[in-house]
Amino acid sequence: METNALKIASDASLNPGQDLDGLRAQGVAKLQKLAPDTWSDHNVFDPGITLLEVLAYVLSDLSYKLNYSVEDLITVEPGESLAPTQFLNSEQVMFSHCVTLADYRRLFLDIPEIKNITISVRDERSTGATVFDVIALASPDSQISEDSLREIIHSTFAASRCVTHQLGHIEFYKSVPVHLGMHLVLKNAQDLVQVMTDILSKVALEISPNLTRYSAQELLGKGMYVEDIYVGPSLHNGFILDEDLDSTPVKKHLYSSDILDALRVHPNIEQIEEFRFIIEQGAQPGYEYWQVEVQELDPNSVNLAPELGFLSEQFFDAISLVIEGQSYVLDEDEIALIKLAISERIAEQTLELQEQAEQAPLAFLPLSQYRSLQHELPNVYALTEQSLNRDIDSEQKAQLLQFKGYLHLFDQILADQHKQLDVLPHILALPQYTHFERLGQIMDRMLSSEALSQGLLDEFWHRVKALPHTQLSQAVTGISGVNHLVKLALEAYQQQGLQQQLESDFSVAQLTRLNDSIAHLLARFAIKLPNANLLKYREVFGFYINVVGACHNDPSEHEDLLLRLVLLRQYIDKCRLLNEIGSLGENRCRGFDYLSKEPKTAHMASLSRLVMRSLGFSHHGQMPLATHNRESLYLLESDLLGNDSTGNLFCVLPNWTTRLQNTAFRVLVESQIDKLRPLHLSAQCVWLTREQMSLFERLYFGWLNFYGQAQRERFAEGQAHIANVAADIGGLLETLLVSEPDTMIENIINYVLAKPQGMEVLEAYLVQILSEYASEPLPNEIEIDEQSYTQVRSAVTQIINEHSALYPEGFSEDQVLYLATQLCIDHICTPNAFAQSSSTRFTVGYSPLPFLKPILPVSFSQINSNTAVVSKFIVATSVPNRIDPEGNEE
Repeated sequence: METNALKIASDASLNPGQDLDGLRAQGVAKLQKLAPDTWSDHNVFDPGITLLEVLAYVLSDLSYKLNYSVEDLITVEPGESLAPTQFLNSEQVMFSHCVTLADYRRLFLDIPEIKNITISVRDERSTGATVFDVIALASPDSQISEDSLREIIHSTFAASRCVTHQLGHIEFYKSVPVHLGMHLVLKNAQDLVQVMTDILSKVALEISPNLTRYSAQELLGKGMYVEDIYVGPSLHNGFILDEDLDSTPVKKHLYSSDILDALRVHPNIEQIEEFRFIIEQGAQPGYEYWQVEVQELDPNSVNLAPELGFLSEQFFDAISLVIEGQSYVLDEDEIALIKLAISERIAEQTLELQEQAEQAPLAFLPLSQYRSLQHELPNVYALTEQSLNRDIDSEQKAQLLQFKGYLHLFDQILADQHKQLDVLPHILALPQYTHFERLGQIMDRMLSSEALSQGLLDEFWHRVKALPHTQLSQAVTGISGVNHLVKLALEAYQQQGLQQQLESDFSVAQLTRLNDSIAHLLARFAIKLPNANLLKYREVFGFYINVVGACHNDPSEHEDLLLRLVLLRQYIDKCRLLNEIGSLGENRCRGFDYLSKEPKTAHMASLSRLVMRSLGFSHHGQMPLATHNRESLYLLESDLLGNDSTGNLFCVLPNWTTRLQNTAFRVLVESQIDKLRPLHLSAQCVWLTREQMSLFERLYFGWLNFYGQAQRERFAEGQAHIANVAADIGGLLETLLVSEPDTMIENIINYVLAKPQGMEVLEAYLVQILSEYASEPLPNEIEIDEQSYTQVRSAVTQIINEHSALYPEGFSEDQVLYLATQLCIDHICTPNAFAQSSSTRFTVGYSPLPFLKPILPVSFSQINSNTAVVSKFIVATSVPNRIDPEGNEE
């Protein structure tokens, strides 16, 4: 007898939460422990045991609902406003930026007008730069010019490139026809046009193959894993496998063996008696029977791409056919039909992409509905008597109401536990923008040390009260006497139960659980934000406690407001990161799009956005920074600036904002940048004062405009001068970044002095500034013709000392040189600056960034006070007549 025979269990195992006998036994055991002497009768007739059995039944009902599938539990009610996005799909979170040559090749092949492409990395030994040269083969049915296709390739690269990667030459393959000599013996060739179309199409695709594209469903059907499908950049026209990329380069040699292998298995070919390549010149005798070098087909051209020359008039002259032992010559009509059919066949996709079927929505189940346990007790208990809604005018009613009050405690707990099922669809979903984004913008103002108007304060309290709850309550309905049992307005209780008693608005408990739920969702992507103590939010929000707390709108005023503000900011940071997780992941190391015509807003790379999002920076991409206290950074790529260094990233940050002037927070910033940077690149943080930042970012903004226009017009004639100016300014920027920040003014002035007529330009600005701040015209004409920064500084100091009576107190050479440097930057970023060739004319139109200018003797600074525009920003300073060198504002 087989001892291990498969048996059917005589009793089905129950979920512990649905085992009524087990739940009853647990309850009785608890009673025996709590009241061993006073409650000894546990038989089924005891009223207490009856109540225990009813509780066990209601608990089993709740357990039954919790045992539904996840799909049922997270299905929301139809018509619900702002339906949650519960799970990000693979297309949203698994793609990445371009890393390998194969990634870039996929990126370009996704352009419909490109059939094939070759990418090579140029050997830039002098600079070490990563430059990609491209040779594209246009699709046969492409209707656009090479110039237009070149612009498409360039814009596609600029929008998707990895930091430090550059695009080199863009060239195009020239199609060269391949002619063949074949003698074929055919069989079963009733439809000769169809047979020859099929044969020659196979030959054409062997010579110039199409890349096979797949849908995700097809690849899953092939047994591929999701993580192996969604790799590289996001594509719009199907997935391309690595093996297909490797097997379909633009061919430089053609081998007869490859073509013969494809034809031998053709069902209509009985025998191939002759096969050869027809070459007019250059080939060695006999080689035409087994191989041909594509370059030999047109020795006077370069970048040749072979294609079957079936459209030429002479092509079919070298093809002879034998059908059933008889020679057969194709007539003109048959040839015309074959040519047309081959063209259509080649243009078709090898496999049509299958559209993914949409899954039908699941039916909504009202799982949170709760029926009071009082309905389950025997009628003899009289718990459903409606007379209890009226006055309690007898001892019997009072006793019954007392019993109902005891039961209502269990009722309310069970009703709230059922209501928690309504939280599931939202607690596992992406947070709604309406819940956090506007609050985030208000708190961004706090991080920027900006004032909060009464309107913003009122809006803040209105929105924190609307934050989603993590614990829900609902009223117990369908029973009498509730108006006597609940010490709340009956209408309020019926609307939201005991919500404020369970979890009050803007409470520590609510904010803590909200943070925990979002942290759980982020953990699915292996993301954990820095500890709140390291983020230094308390130091910032501490300045706003009195203002925010004075509104008397706090629903949890007994709790620590500063702690709640910190928890709220952490929740907002997590929500923002989670909602951007797809784009941040896909573009993790993507550089900025230098082709954008709006560099003031498009200068930010995705890598810098990821860094700032993880640290809770207030204003991503803010430009300018010097005229604000807003948190942001500039990410510069050394490969784009010049030739002195490559593979370096420069992160330029302000050192005067509340958090960024904290040494510990700076250490955290630098560690996050080092953690998130690409491993093959180095990163250097440059911390600048307000004045240094003003000089740097105005020069950087000028470079962005020149470099952007140079790239947009790089393929046009006569635009090399723009690229030269961009490279010149980029070299100066790189010098500033690798030097000590305190030498910034010196480096810029020395740069100007080294240019033709540089001394004349600098002298004009110095004289202008010295004359402008003098209380009356200077007695003597000023001349400054020194040739170094040190000499210029000494000359300015001497002039101020000689005419000290004409200048306000505190006026110094530092202010003069700072303002002169600002004016020099405007000159540097002016087309045809420093006596460029008069034959070169170009325009780079943009408005320079504003900068701080000291006004003396009044103790404040103003933006561009010498312009006709009314100033909108005034910064008081701590040192009379001087912009504070530490960047502090008072």
